[in-house]
Amino acid sequence: MSTRHIVRIAPLHTSILLTLIYCLVAAIVVIFGAVLMALFGEHNESLLAVLSREADVLLAGALLNIAVAFIISMLISLVYNFLAKYLGGIEITLDDD
Repeated sequence: MSTRHIVRIAPLHTSILLTLIYCLVAAIVVIFGAVLMALFGEHNESLLAVLSREADVLLAGALLNIAVAFIISMLISLVYNFLAKYLGGIEITLDDD
């Protein structure tokens, strides 16, 4: 086994990857929330009616969250790279098997 350190991560690639992961998780949450609204909402609407009525709110929220997730993950990557220079980075252990 050998011990290695992550001393730098690519901010752009990391931001893109983390934003896509965030989008997948957020899509699951939105679908789950829409199903719950359709089942237990005040007007007992179908799922399609709930999604069409709330489409502009969902789209605006999704775009804002995507932008925020990208910017925050970019900043975190840059801060990590700065601190890793002085603190040594994250230590991982690799097995040669």
